[in-house]
Amino acid sequence: MLPLLYMILRLLLREVAPGITLRDLAWRLYTEGAYAPPRSEAQFKMLVGLQRRIAESVVRGLSRIVPRMPYSQGNRKTGNIWSFDLPPILTCPYATFCGRPQRGGPICYDVNTARYSPQHLLREYINYIHLVRQGYQWLADWTKFVVELRGAKIVRFHVGGDVFADWYWQYIKRLAAEHPQVVFYLYTRSFPIVAASPDRPKNLKVLMSLDATNHAALRTYGQHFDHITYLVVGPNVDAQLPKLAETLQWAQQHGKRLIIFLQHTRRLQLLQKLKAYEKYICPQEAGKNVTCNKCRLCFT
Repeated sequence: MLPLLYMILRLLLREVAPGITLRDLAWRLYTEGAYAPPRSEAQFKMLVGLQRRIAESVVRGLSRIVPRMPYSQGNRKTGNIWSFDLPPILTCPYATFCGRPQRGGPICYDVNTARYSPQHLLREYINYIHLVRQGYQWLADWTKFVVELRGAKIVRFHVGGDVFADWYWQYIKRLAAEHPQVVFYLYTRSFPIVAASPDRPKNLKVLMSLDATNHAALRTYGQHFDHITYLVVGPNVDAQLPKLAETLQWAQQHGKRLIIFLQHTRRLQLLQKLKAYEKYICPQEAGKNVTCNKCRLCFT
């Protein structure tokens, strides 16, 4: 995991302007209040203006990489799902091989995104700073904004990042309790943190993220999760099949749903190898034209 941790740190320390790193920009935006939660669309518009002025005061054109808010709205893959993200690896205390370099690049989707999108990593680091420094109310007020003023009905935590501490896990549960009309969901490898305090609102769905390296945790922690996911990576798929079969059997015996995800760079080869498990593979990974908000397998 250390090589990718160093990669994320290097990305934060890359210059976005002469003498100004991505990390510097994040802290400047934080200290000047550029992400104070707005209470209206008019206040939000003023906030965006402030963000632009701060960035442009550093160097002309820099505002192009500055995110407007902590949350990001869906895309062609997810559909109308909002997400709150944190820096990958830095906030993933139980990362497995998803957090290690691989031939062809990191398996972690978000690490790959951070490598090519300064705006993406900037948003994640801004979120992390505010979360740690300003606490629950900052997150709660922004969540209220996207729910009440932007109409968010489904919120995912952590396209990037994970549940990195118990206090943060308590924040997530509290948020869900305050918005019972909204579906919240997340995938996590932080099994001990969730299992230490598993009670949660019914509108918060938590999926256990398994792979060949942490599979043994299923019997210890699996009962604390709503669904089970399994990430299959190549090229040695045959060695993973017994663990995948065991995971499916356990899930069926305990009334859990199994959802299989595939290493993106080997998706087509893996689909051929996993024909026997076709109905358990995420529809998008299987090539079906359906968005996450329409599929709903992960959060119903």
